[in-house]
Amino acid sequence: MGTTYKGNATHYRSISENISQTALKYPYHDGYFGVDSPRARTRDFVKIIASDDPIATATDFYNRIAYGGLETIYDDIDMKITEMADGTYITWRKTSTSDGSPAVDINIVDGADVGGIKYQKIHFVEV
Repeated sequence: MGTTYKGNATHYRSISENISQTALKYPYHDGYFGVDSPRARTRDFVKIIASDDPIATATDFYNRIAYGGLETIYDDIDMKITEMADGTYITWRKTSTSDGSPAVDINIVDGADVGGIKYQKIHFVEV
């Protein structure tokens, strides 16, 4: 049995391959998705994306940005972690510990060519 990549992608993808497709649906500027979080005034890497259905939006965002990675699902704690070909880790959490919202973390490996994307934590909040 062979390796299956997230979303049935044909190859092991880097996060840089998923930025433009994800940015078609979600705000993207200067390496960050979403907008600045008013709750995290001193942390530039904390962003928010508002929607009518935060869990569905967080899941859609995660599926787009993590497409073609190797996913591990932790059902017991409502978490998914995908490793991309460039070493980036993308984590989906149903409930963040900071504010209870769904969240996606993008953890960039130093020195990897990741297409300009930066380390960030994106919280999905209700409109």
